[in-house]
Amino acid sequence: MIKRFFAITVIMIATVASVFAQGSAVKSAATQPNQPAAAITRVASGKKAVIESRAFPEAIGEMKKQLDKLESEFQPRTKELESMQQQLVKLDEELKVGGSSMKQEILAQKAEQLQAIKKEFDRKREDYQADLQKRSELVVGPIQEKLRKFLENYASQREIIMIFDLAPAAQAGLVFLNPATNVTEDFIKEYNKQNPVPGAPPQPAPQR
Repeated sequence: MIKRFFAITVIMIATVASVFAQGSAVKSAATQPNQPAAAITRVASGKKAVIESRAFPEAIGEMKKQLDKLESEFQPRTKELESMQQQLVKLDEELKVGGSSMKQEILAQKAEQLQAIKKEFDRKREDYQADLQKRSELVVGPIQEKLRKFLENYASQREIIMIFDLAPAAQAGLVFLNPATNVTEDFIKEYNKQNPVPGAPPQPAPQR
């Protein structure tokens, strides 16, 4: 649950870095004295790539370690919410199935119980999400910043001027992708190599 939360709401690093990489490259060329327009055009039309940032929570060793800690920290509250959700589902089914044959006073009691649990569930879920967001900013925020800077250097070293995050790009209408432009596996391998996590399992061999 924790990792799904981050995969959906937190991991947008590649999009930010792609804008920086493109802007920095063009600005650097444009501000050099007597720089020919053709040179600026060459910089602006450099290599482009895509990355799947949703893979980071499981594949980036540093991030996975911190998310596992958060998952353990929030596990009691996670289980409580799951239990309350199961109660809500059960009560709702009982009301739907036995609504016509159940005595009115019992029906009213169950309906009142359902509303009470739902109200408490909504409040606890909001508190859970708010607390999780705050803790994530403290625990995972520094890793996100490291990833952003690493991605900038990664792109610069490979003369990549723009990296698109795959999921948002697909939602925006991406209709074709050359597999050779996907740098996810290589980026993760390079990051983990330079930022090893003691005790982390070895990275799987690249698929051929």
